[in-house]
Amino acid sequence: MKKFEFKQPEFLFCEMVIKDGSQNDDRIWIYHRLSLSLIEFINVDDFKDFQFTGKQDRFEYLDENWFGVFVQNNCEATDHNQDKVLKAAWKYLEEYFVWEDSREEEY
Repeated sequence: MKKFEFKQPEFLFCEMVIKDGSQNDDRIWIYHRLSLSLIEFINVDDFKDFQFTGKQDRFEYLDENWFGVFVQNNCEATDHNQDKVLKAAWKYLEEYFVWEDSREEEY
């Protein structure tokens, strides 16, 4: 039998799997395994006023406005640059959105 190499992903996509119709149904988190950090990405288009605490940045996908906010930030403890981790997590999520949109076009 051939050996199979199990590769560990750098990022993990997280969401509430069991939907209950609440505001929590559409929440999205990206976990960065190497820095042991969790980032929530929030679409702020439907919010008139909002304020988040902690390290954060603004991103755009198509015509949507998103904020990435560290929920758990262990970048310093794991010797990772939090700005780079946040931007890389967004890139990962953006690639997921592109993939998801391309799959919808197939159906």
